[in-house]
Amino acid sequence: MKRLAIVAALFGAVAFCSAESPNTIAYWVTQSNIIPGYATQMAGAAVVGDYLYILGGNNSVDGDTGRVWRLKIDAATGALSDCTAMTTLPAMNNFAYISEQVEATASGIYVVGGGYNLTGPNRNNVCSIGVDANGNFTAGSWSQSPALPGGYDPELGSAVIASNGYLYAMAGDSESGTPPLYDVCVYAPVSANGGLGAFSTGTTLPSACYFSANAAVGNYIVLHRGLLTKGVNTSVTTNVYLAQVNNDGTMGSWVEQTAAALPAGRYGVAMIAVEDTVFVLGGRASGGTPQNNVWRAQLSGGALGAWQSSDAQLPDGVRYHAAVYSPVSKSIYVVSIRRASDGAVSNEAYISSPLFPRTVSAAASDWSLFE
Repeated sequence: MKRLAIVAALFGAVAFCSAESPNTIAYWVTQSNIIPGYATQMAGAAVVGDYLYILGGNNSVDGDTGRVWRLKIDAATGALSDCTAMTTLPAMNNFAYISEQVEATASGIYVVGGGYNLTGPNRNNVCSIGVDANGNFTAGSWSQSPALPGGYDPELGSAVIASNGYLYAMAGDSESGTPPLYDVCVYAPVSANGGLGAFSTGTTLPSACYFSANAAVGNYIVLHRGLLTKGVNTSVTTNVYLAQVNNDGTMGSWVEQTAAALPAGRYGVAMIAVEDTVFVLGGRASGGTPQNNVWRAQLSGGALGAWQSSDAQLPDGVRYHAAVYSPVSKSIYVVSIRRASDGAVSNEAYISSPLFPRTVSAAASDWSLFE
C-alpha cells in the first residue's frame, strides 16, 4: 500500500471518520540493511496489519525480481524486524518500477500491471493475494485477474483503493508504444482476502502520462501526472487533480486544484494519504535529479489546499522508492531507495516520527533505534 488505504468497514481498515490532521514530522530515522543480502529498488510496498511488505522491483542478486519480503513493524518504536521471504510473484511476472502500482486492504495485497526494467512484456492484469491476521498469505500462490480492459498494460502508472471499496488504476506507458502513454483509468471492486471483481472503464485522465502518483482521501482521488512525454524527463508537471468517486465505483470529472499545484515540477514521487492529509515524498526534478522533498496538503470541503513544507525533509534525495503509512506505529516508511548522494541502492528505510501519539510504550532498551 503506497498510501493509507481508506476502505470500507468490510475490510477492517481505518475509516476516514475524523478531521484530525497528522502531527508535523519532526525527524526521520534511517534503518539500514532491512532486507539482508537483497538491496532492492523499483519495488512496491504495502502495509497490512503489523507488517510491511516489499514486492518485486530490482535487486543486487536477481536483477528484476518477483521476490516478496515481509517485515514486522514495532508499534512502540516504528522499527522494522524479522525480514521473511514470502510467496514470490507469479512466474514471468518480474515486476519493476511498480512503486505506485501496489495497493492493499486490511486483508489483501494487489499489484497492478508493471513491467520488466529492460526486457519482456508489460503486465496487463492484477496479481492479488489474501493476508491473515498474523501477516501470512492465505493462499499458496498469487491470483491473476483477466486482462485489463482495452489492452491496458501499464508500467510506471499508479493505483489506489478508495473508501468505496474499489481499486482504481491509471496512467503508465505501454509495451507496444501504441499509445506511448495512457490516459486510461479502470476500476474494479475489491473483496476480502485479495478478491477482485470485474473491471470497468473510468473517467479519462486530463492527459496521457506516466511516473504518475495518486492517493485517496475518503471518496476523493488525488492525482499527480508526473511526465507527459515518454522518454523526456523534462516534461514534468506541477498540476494536481481531484476526482470524486461514487459507491458503485463510477467517477466524476478530474478537476484541477489550481490552489494546490506542487511547489516544483516532479515525477516519480511517492504519494500517500493519512486521514485528511496528502503527502508527496521524494521523486525527481526536471532533468532527473532525485529530491528529498516532503510536502503536505489538506483536503477539506472537496478541495485540496496549498502544499506546505513544514515537515522534516528526507535524509537524502530518493528515486525508485515506495512510501507507506502504518496505523500501527503511526509512522511513514520510505523503502526501495536509490539515494541521490551516491547513487547507491541503499537497502534502507526512512522512518518518520509518529504522526499521532503511539498507544504502545517502548521499554528503555527499545529506544536504540532513535539514538
